[in-house]
Amino acid sequence: MSLYSKQDPHVYKLDSLKNYTEDEKKLITEYLKIEKYYRYALKEMNAKIENLDDYCENTFAHNPIHHIESRIKSPENIIEKIHRRGYPVNIDSLKNLIYDVSGMRVICNYINDIYQIIALLSKQKDIKVRLTKDYIISPKPTGYRSVHIVFDISIYFGTEPIIIPVEIQFRTIAMDMWASLEHELRYKSNNEFTDYDKKSLKEYSDDLYQVDLNMQKLYIKKTTGDRDDD
Repeated sequence: MSLYSKQDPHVYKLDSLKNYTEDEKKLITEYLKIEKYYRYALKEMNAKIENLDDYCENTFAHNPIHHIESRIKSPENIIEKIHRRGYPVNIDSLKNLIYDVSGMRVICNYINDIYQIIALLSKQKDIKVRLTKDYIISPKPTGYRSVHIVFDISIYFGTEPIIIPVEIQFRTIAMDMWASLEHELRYKSNNEFTDYDKKSLKEYSDDLYQVDLNMQKLYIKKTTGDRDDD
């Protein structure tokens, strides 16, 4: 049962907490008191990335970002992740061990665009990189490719800064398409996911990565004025 109110997706139905343990109820109640910090951090980071996209358009005549998606992790999913990771069910686990309460997905046009945006973001003084996992350089065995970075961003409620982690997944359009369909096929199908299916998806991921590289080479060639050989 969802804790979200149908009338307002940002409001939770506290009467639904009867289905949770006492520790889970306490965690959810305490989280709801600070959820605004995560929501505000998400807005701040979204604005930063949109500004960088405008900067690249004005400076390089190129928009590196195709689109941005963002979400705040629901209390149900926070509880599920804490149990899955084997963390104590308390607010300290959420604050210190769960980095993706505020989450974003930045879909870029080309692979180079991903690293350009990451480099520009990392130079900003009010954010710091906490954790980086580059699944483009080192893909997962499934074929999953993306760069996951947890940024610590300073936000202000009053005069003192509050440090909030925001996890951003950077992908190309092709990587995002593969990841979305792979999730659909693997977790939302009633049929068994066979070894042959896994092997096929890995091969498709490799094929799409080569397409990404070829499209990037073509873009660079066209923007630098190189001509095809006669």
